[in-house]
Amino acid sequence: MRLLVLFAVLTPMALAGCAGAPLKEGGSAADGGGLVELEAGSLLDGRTAALDNLLYSRIKLGADEIVSYDASYSLRSTVLADGLLGDYQATALPAELGRQSLSQSLRFQLPSALGAPVQLDFRNQQALSWSANGESRSESQAAQLKWNPDYLALDLRWSPPRQMLLSGQPLDCYLQANLRLPALVEMVGGDGALDLSGRNCLVHSPARGVSQLEARSQQLVWRWGEGLDSGLRLQRVLSQWGQVGLATIEPAYELGLSQQFARSDWRMGLDMAWRQAEKPDELADDLPAGSRWAMNLMLSRQLGLVALTARWLHANDPLWFVPLATPVERERVSLLLDFSQWLVEKLPQVEASMSASWEHVEDARGVDDKQVRWNVELSW
Repeated sequence: MRLLVLFAVLTPMALAGCAGAPLKEGGSAADGGGLVELEAGSLLDGRTAALDNLLYSRIKLGADEIVSYDASYSLRSTVLADGLLGDYQATALPAELGRQSLSQSLRFQLPSALGAPVQLDFRNQQALSWSANGESRSESQAAQLKWNPDYLALDLRWSPPRQMLLSGQPLDCYLQANLRLPALVEMVGGDGALDLSGRNCLVHSPARGVSQLEARSQQLVWRWGEGLDSGLRLQRVLSQWGQVGLATIEPAYELGLSQQFARSDWRMGLDMAWRQAEKPDELADDLPAGSRWAMNLMLSRQLGLVALTARWLHANDPLWFVPLATPVERERVSLLLDFSQWLVEKLPQVEASMSASWEHVEDARGVDDKQVRWNVELSW
């Protein structure tokens, strides 16, 4: 985090003479030359990228389409910005008093290999925010490799495992690889693409009895249709049960079909799958029997100024391959009527939304629950 402070202090000082006016030397990256762009500003001199930026600075460097570097720093505070502009009204203490952030990206484009250059991207983001309860820090990194010759498309992504307690997501896939083979489909006279992909993930859902379980998946997908939005997939998931003190069991398998349709005012999305997940022998008698198939069906139509959407979810569980996880709902059926367009036409002077919905849910124990909601939001 000391890098944040260093960037904040040195960059505005170094760029004070050229604040608000980018400086370029040696041409631009577009014509194959070098690139240098420097920018800095503050709220006091009226040159910032956002109204609540107290300080803002950015530097961009590039050389002959081979390497480029982009870094930006900002110090933001809506409370202080409003106070300096005379707009602050002391009603309630905001959740966030201020934030400083530093974003950096580095890109390499290596010489062409077998018909296409190899592109490497590295990104780093750091942030420090202040509130009445103290300060909080966050940091994220990511790397990506892309190679797209005529006969394939390779995409490899990596990011360090997140603090999953903070993210709230049950799956954290820190390594992902995808290989698309359109040429293979063309060779057999087809119209579509073949995707091969793999992921390394951590499963973390304490509320469902699973913590830091390593899982690896491999997937084969045949895609077709406009935009390749329909696909037939076969997935294999291997969980590292030894990490939780259980004997190794057979991998879990999924055979699925997904399709998207659009015609006139109608829209339909379908995702259905057959799944097989073995239970550990030690706990086979204690674990409930899960559903072998899953369904996610959505149908919508625009009726003039009103949108109607119906949805059916069956066994829609992202942790279907973890039989140790506490079961979730079995069934969910919902209907939604969105009157927002009609309301905006009737009240054009305000920002408005209005909807009515009905929902039926069956939980893991088979207990039914029904809800009817009416939501109206107006702002002016």
